[in-house]
Amino acid sequence: MSLMKNQANPWLTSNLLVLGLGMLPALLLIGVLLYFTAWAFAFSFTDLALVGRKSVEWSWVGLQNFERLFTRRGFLESLWTTVIFVFFSAIVGQSVLGFLLAALLRGTQSTIKTVVEVCIMLGWLLPDIVAAFLWSATTSQTGLVNSLIIVPLGLQPINFINDYALPVVTIANIWKGTAWSYLLFSAALDSVSREVVEAAKVDGATPFQRIWLVMLPIIRPHIATNMLFITIWTFTYFPLIFAMTGGGPGTQTQTLAVFLYNQSFSRGNLGFGSAISVAMLVIVGLLSLVYLRMLREPK
Repeated sequence: MSLMKNQANPWLTSNLLVLGLGMLPALLLIGVLLYFTAWAFAFSFTDLALVGRKSVEWSWVGLQNFERLFTRRGFLESLWTTVIFVFFSAIVGQSVLGFLLAALLRGTQSTIKTVVEVCIMLGWLLPDIVAAFLWSATTSQTGLVNSLIIVPLGLQPINFINDYALPVVTIANIWKGTAWSYLLFSAALDSVSREVVEAAKVDGATPFQRIWLVMLPIIRPHIATNMLFITIWTFTYFPLIFAMTGGGPGTQTQTLAVFLYNQSFSRGNLGFGSAISVAMLVIVGLLSLVYLRMLREPK
């Protein structure tokens, strides 16, 4: 017994060492994230500036930055714009469209499916700056939409990117991010047993009832996972919006991420910008808790 114990100890030690080395990169990444999060939290109570005297001789201001969040229009307006953008582009747009495409193309092998998947994946694979240029050029007053649709109808050209900035950015983000939802829902629907669906069909369930009463309850955890990721990504999304509109015209497309950038780097208010980032972290954390509760199996 003693011999077997002595032989097992080196094996156990080596495996623990390998496990520890394997976890080291993840632990280092978590440590770096916690380090910068702590500094952002600390700076949110200061009047730190990007340049000038306050960039060196900053001082503690207590809760003044957080008071500014709710006593001035910028933060609340940007929060409302972000809510609209997240709801229509992520929750309604990407999630619903991704599920509908996955359900309609489920189990099919056709040219139409290939074309649809190429169009979806193209948006996901293109860099944000390239996608922003394409949508800006397409929806401008001399763009493709006016050339192919508006002008042939005898109407005056419309500068969509200026007159309907938020809807255009929302549609662009739907096209940009639907691929994730489509791939996740495709894999989830493929895991649904065909025997269960066929049994519901034999029992007289309509196509809508088979989706609503059979498929959706089975893939409920996948839906919650998808909603969790796309909500976090879209809530903090910056490149496409900033490249297309810069948050304008005015503040029409100024989401919290763009507002944070403008305050921190355009105006140089790093202390106030840190307070915005802390508020965003709290909001995203609360949303994550809601989705994590959805992931729990119903009792």
